[in-house]
Amino acid sequence: MTRAAYDRLVDRLTDAGKLVRPRNNSQAVAQCPAHDDSNPSLSLTRIEGSVLVHCHAGCSTANVMDSLGLHHRDVFDDPAGTSYAYRDGRTVFRTYEDNGRKKFRQSGNTKGQDLYRVERLDEVATGTPVYVVEGEKDVHAVESVGGVAVCSAMGAGKAGQFDWSPLAGHTVVIVADDDEPGRKHALDVHKIVEPIAAGVVVATAREGKDAADHIAAGCGLDELEIVDLGGQAGRRLKVTRGADVKMQRVRWVMEDWIPAGSLTLLAGREGLGKSTIAAEICAQVTRGKLEGELHGTPQNVLYVHSEDSREFTVAPRLKAAGADMDRVLFVDVETSHTDTGTLILPLDTLALEKVIAQHRVAFVVLDAATSSMSSELSGKDDRAVRQYLEPLAQLASRQGCVVFGLCHFGKRDGADTGKLILGSIAWSQVARSVLSVAKDEDSGNLVVTNTKGNLAPRVRSMEATLESTTVQTEDGPAEVGALKWLGETTRDARELLGGSDDEDDDRTETERWLEDYLTESGPTARKDVLAAAAKEKYADRTVKRAAKSLGIVSTVSGFPRTATWSLPSRATLDENGPHARESGPTGPTGADQRKQVGPTGEKPQSGHAPENGPTGVLTAVDEPSEPAVRTPGRRAGQWLGSGEPIGDPAA
Repeated sequence: MTRAAYDRLVDRLTDAGKLVRPRNNSQAVAQCPAHDDSNPSLSLTRIEGSVLVHCHAGCSTANVMDSLGLHHRDVFDDPAGTSYAYRDGRTVFRTYEDNGRKKFRQSGNTKGQDLYRVERLDEVATGTPVYVVEGEKDVHAVESVGGVAVCSAMGAGKAGQFDWSPLAGHTVVIVADDDEPGRKHALDVHKIVEPIAAGVVVATAREGKDAADHIAAGCGLDELEIVDLGGQAGRRLKVTRGADVKMQRVRWVMEDWIPAGSLTLLAGREGLGKSTIAAEICAQVTRGKLEGELHGTPQNVLYVHSEDSREFTVAPRLKAAGADMDRVLFVDVETSHTDTGTLILPLDTLALEKVIAQHRVAFVVLDAATSSMSSELSGKDDRAVRQYLEPLAQLASRQGCVVFGLCHFGKRDGADTGKLILGSIAWSQVARSVLSVAKDEDSGNLVVTNTKGNLAPRVRSMEATLESTTVQTEDGPAEVGALKWLGETTRDARELLGGSDDEDDDRTETERWLEDYLTESGPTARKDVLAAAAKEKYADRTVKRAAKSLGIVSTVSGFPRTATWSLPSRATLDENGPHARESGPTGPTGADQRKQVGPTGEKPQSGHAPENGPTGVLTAVDEPSEPAVRTPGRRAGQWLGSGEPIGDPAA
């Protein structure tokens, strides 16, 4: 078996009578054989597949190797060359010619878009620093000192051919090679990742040309030198004196509710008509009838949706509200696989801002706010939520538009609406304003209150009702819900959300957690629910008892058979089957707004008729609700459509 290059080099130095002092199993210092070295100045560092050689006196690696009767190719474990395997099937081979020049070739999936070692990003938390280097050897050099690194294949100049989206939410350090192609490559990568990363800097090696030289010289990752590259990239601190600050008054798009150039959230429990409220506000913006700064000046709106059908629900709802449909814009993402993909933020933030600027959009609706959030980010994690929302808030400020996100409350009662929003408290902390909607059970009307409004001089509540109205569609008239404002009220949504002090609520904390989790996540594999519960310190047995108490429904399907848990309201299928609702729009709220229930692959924004999957057997978690139906050829005890009996959700 061939010995590692590091071990061979240590042996050769020892045989030549040179002093070698190991620091650990992967690093050593030695007397350099290429010059008269009384004080050891040669550093050796073991990395995957190779050894890094650096003489602090300035001798080149080629001279060091030649002095030992070795070739530059002997820095590899296999002197014939080394190979680097990419996740998507590409293989890059690196060798040295007799004259010492590097030579590369590749095989396999040479059109792949994966970065080298991108799979490591699945193992680290979002926000972890990721070093973008220029070659595979540099990646291994960074890894040898505990860092996480990636690179694109075949060196500089081809950054645009690769998929950089896995870097979303991470702090990215681009290590530029010290030459003109290296600096240009760093700028190319910076332009791609800056809109999606939590932060981006460009750095160079403290010693040597690249990341491998920097590590070989014994320098740490914290010793990389941040550079400006002519003002085109990098991070600098800019000082502004207070006397130079141009103070401005707060401009209100909607008085005391929606500040201009801001991120505002509209939050409420599912099925109350938040989308209908958003449609009403959009309609007034397009007609120039909204009270505030935009009054008298019709403006364009951009409606980003993922839960409702565009043709059946969203457009009819806007039309019913009286919107100028010529001023309503929708957006889809085109890829090599689809032309109706959904936005992924912050990955598409830069592209979204270009659309807003190009079409002079004044009001952007995210319905729902979580639907455009990258799957790499968790809505329950404070830092991840900030990585999603803060770029949107900055976009709103730069463009002077409003970003209006719709959020769900959990089922628990409480007057602190920041804590009621499903997920992290950061949702309400980042937003400039939070409007909360609640239902007055006595009157049946909705009450909307600015429950967070740091810029507002007062708490303002408006009362509204939902009415059915007729809209003409291509297929004839359709009944659609519309909002009617009834004027200001002294009622406060927080009073209605707080619940009654006398209310007998004996539900356990676990039940509340489980109900909130499934409300936010929708139908979820039982094993994933239990895993999430374990992270919150809820025992499996306790969660299963809570599921039974809540009447959670278990759906068993697929191969191998997988149990999926759903809230009862989400698991009920139309009596005519899962596609029965494709015939057209229905009423104004809740399920009647044609919410798409269950995973359907890539979420369409174009509004193709939604499906209400998943299918399979729907069964209460304690026992089947109806007698088992058997068919010929099935073994005893086998329920129709399932493959095995369903009882307790643990089954």
